[in-house]
Amino acid sequence: MNKIIKEALKMIKRIDFKLNEFMMVVGLFLVVFVMGADSFIISPLLPAIAKDFNVSVEAVALAVTIYALCYALSSPFFGPLGDKFKQKNLLMLGILFFLIGSFLCAVSQNIYQFYFFRAIAGLGAALSMPNVWAIIGNHFEGKKLNIVMGIVMSALSLSIAVGVPLGTTLAQLANWHMAFWGSGILILLVLPVLLEVIPKNGGNSENTLNYLEGFKNLWNSKEALWALSINLVWMFGFYTIYTFLGTYLHDAFNLNVSKTGYVFIVYGLSNFIASFFGGTIISKIGALKNIIINGILSSIFILGLSFYDRRLVNILIFLILIALTQGIGVTALTAYIVNVVPSNRSTVMSFNSSFLYWGLTLGSTFGSIFYEQIGFKGLGIFSSLLISLAVYATYRLNNRHKNIIK
Repeated sequence: MNKIIKEALKMIKRIDFKLNEFMMVVGLFLVVFVMGADSFIISPLLPAIAKDFNVSVEAVALAVTIYALCYALSSPFFGPLGDKFKQKNLLMLGILFFLIGSFLCAVSQNIYQFYFFRAIAGLGAALSMPNVWAIIGNHFEGKKLNIVMGIVMSALSLSIAVGVPLGTTLAQLANWHMAFWGSGILILLVLPVLLEVIPKNGGNSENTLNYLEGFKNLWNSKEALWALSINLVWMFGFYTIYTFLGTYLHDAFNLNVSKTGYVFIVYGLSNFIASFFGGTIISKIGALKNIIINGILSSIFILGLSFYDRRLVNILIFLILIALTQGIGVTALTAYIVNVVPSNRSTVMSFNSSFLYWGLTLGSTFGSIFYEQIGFKGLGIFSSLLISLAVYATYRLNNRHKNIIK
């Protein structure tokens, strides 16, 4: 691992980043981190919010579903806008909606207001995130694209590692409102940097193509449909077991919420390292080959997690291995998808983001229905089979299209 990190650092140093490019990467990293953490930060706050609004924890948890559904349903419809209009302007508009939603969540007076404001934040994230990836795809290329994609994607991994403890810390400093004030303020601090360093290119306001043209181009690209389907199946498989990891740890090892949180921190930090340095690995052997290799390993490690689960140390070892392979594999898949239809990057990435959330929804729903019947091992087998199916589809795609990203 140390050797891989050292090699990755050497490659990053050899990439000639200009100051404005460096600041752009930092700014986009922080945007992705905050919006990613916003999905996890609410978890430790559920009891406090429920007590404040005098409702059940289950009622507050519905806000998580509302956020995810608003993201998944609206993201594809926002995508073609980024192909016609300036992606920078759309990113700023999305950030504005996210800020409004976050700040209004902080001052919500009842659960129904909280639902509505979470929906606004979800719409803002749905407009912002695809344009983050599209901006990266438009501005960088080759090895630099892979490295930047890995660095910015690692922000999602870092949000997993620190989202829960960050929410808990802010709540302990004052109350649950501070968590939403904090995320909004951090975005406000980044906003002036993004306004200065993100170029105005991207999109074509003079384009006479109608709104549906982006969907048509996506539909006509079999390569894009294959890649997006791979993403959906992969995420379905991964979130089937990941969603119920905390439940299993509580049932099998009687871990409390705090100790379970430490396990997720270990996973998140390992995934962050893999994503951050994954771009250098992708540049060496290609995106599709990376997806195949890390998908196979991830499938094997998930089976290991499921069957060698008697000791907590085994759980941690396999979680770290899964985090590393998932970090590199998913980064490679995103790096491939962002270039699959260059003329409609925003549309493609909006569907990519939507499919990620649909994968999460399918995985959590399947687990909710079958966890009691088939247990953690059963979920692990199902998860491994789905990721193996995604690997097979990638293998077919690799044979069919030889233009692997180098």
